Amino acid sequence: MASDLSAYGNTIEKNAGRSQARATKPWAYPVLALALAGIGYYIYRHPYILFFLVAVGAAAWLSAILERRHRRQIALSRPGLTICDFAKSFDHRRTDTWILRAVYEEISGFLIIDHQPLPIRADDQWEEDLKIDPEDLDDLAADIALRARRSMEDVKLNPLYGKVRTIRDIVSFLGHQPMLPTTSDVAGEGTAGHGPPPDSNVGGAEQVC
Repeated sequence: MASDLSAYGNTIEKNAGRSQARATKPWAYPVLALALAGIGYYIYRHPYILFFLVAVGAAAWLSAILERRHRRQIALSRPGLTICDFAKSFDHRRTDTWILRAVYEEISGFLIIDHQPLPIRADDQWEEDLKIDPEDLDDLAADIALRARRSMEDVKLNPLYGKVRTIRDIVSFLGHQPMLPTTSDVAGEGTAGHGPPPDSNVGGAEQVC
């Protein structure tokens, strides 16, 4: 029994060695060493590059600290603010609450601070107040639209195209976008683009909370 286990162990070790040999090519380490040596030599001949990299790293580190401090100040100034307060800032008769919930949860979740979503208000300016990068906003808009069942096609035809400044504007912008088809729409029973899906929560802030 012991000899069988020993033989089995030796087989495992041999197979592991073969796998490692296959995974790591023999020329990989010399190439990596040469690449690192080349980078080191280049920096040695051009020391200003090192200073530049250090400066960029320090700037990014300082920017991250200031951004966290800014978000923390916003959070401290809004104790107890919830999605319900956000929803009450809109006309519940004309606003799709699917959009309200998606906008609030996606943006506040993106602006997380101290492991908590950042409370946002309808009139917050996404760039000036919340410090959201335009590219990040584009990604957020795509996620929000998908959750709210809104198409992002032909956005240049939207009357608010190029005019979105606040969170309220984002809600209004998405409200002008056509609905995505639901399962019933695909089956020929729905009215895609002419209103919310049958189970949509349009009509009250209390439906968001």
